[in-house]
Amino acid sequence: MRLAGLSIALLFAAAAPAAAQGTLAQSCTQFGETEYRKLDATVERILPSQFPAPVVERVEARAGSQAVASALTLRGRLVFRNRPALDTQFVCLIDAADKPVFFYALPVLSQRNAPTPLTRGSTAPPTQSALAVPPRPVERTPLPPGAIRLRGLVREAAGKLMFEPCGGAALVLEDRTPGQELGRAFRDLTAGQEGRPMFVEMYGQRDTGPGAGVAAHEVRRAAVETAGCRERFDQREWVATGNEPPWRLDVTGRDLLLSLGGNPSGRVSHGGLQRDGALLVYLAVEGPELRVAISEQRCIDSLSGSFYAYLVEVKSEGHAYIGCAAHNPAMPAP
Repeated sequence: MRLAGLSIALLFAAAAPAAAQGTLAQSCTQFGETEYRKLDATVERILPSQFPAPVVERVEARAGSQAVASALTLRGRLVFRNRPALDTQFVCLIDAADKPVFFYALPVLSQRNAPTPLTRGSTAPPTQSALAVPPRPVERTPLPPGAIRLRGLVREAAGKLMFEPCGGAALVLEDRTPGQELGRAFRDLTAGQEGRPMFVEMYGQRDTGPGAGVAAHEVRRAAVETAGCRERFDQREWVATGNEPPWRLDVTGRDLLLSLGGNPSGRVSHGGLQRDGALLVYLAVEGPELRVAISEQRCIDSLSGSFYAYLVEVKSEGHAYIGCAAHNPAMPAP
């Protein structure tokens, strides 16, 4: 089982006393509130539910370079200052000293049509796989003049990050992304596996002068389990995937193809790209109901840990599917 790039092997359910579980739940709740407020200042607090009781399980896992000894699952409510609260289920990963290191929420699709935030502690990147708030524009740091879209592989050599653009020679890479997001993603995805490269799409620029390399300013996509530079979009504008259950969506300039569990449901025509506030929307014009809403928000695939710049929600015949989307790099950014 993998959650946001964390390899977790379940050992057994811990028979911790109710008092001990309550103490861990309180500690995790306080930790979660702190992490969520970093992502959204309108988050007021997290209220754990009394029933069902929190469940603690022993696990073997790593959050980046940090070992995880147990996982606590609890139901609760995410309370905001200026909008309705959301009931959901939280997971808190805890180290051997009973200190929370990772906190995130699981979506409850029957109760809402938006995904939930994935927040990490101080040892992992402050990214999110889904948001428990209505989609809104991302506050992006302005790019410097001359920054362009780049694709290639990131490796570590002699303690330095190197960038090998698709079809080009390796260059020294300077991480100027906010909070050094690129370096954090690299450490998280490669998990200390020496020599393993990470595929990245980013905005960057070539430095000048002797021995100049390339500077990264904004990460748009990062993955290790991908075809990388060999990936082909052909006529597809978007490719979106999700889990639980596994699904995939291909979007071309004319139609939508949704596959569930590897079984395509058939192509349907759409009426073109529409904008609904911060959302990019595609609507089927024939056949079964199919609505695709894409939001420019940080997204982490729950199985591979891959990092995306776009989050997607697909509604089809009364069901909602949440996942991440990649945009064809050969086309202008939406």
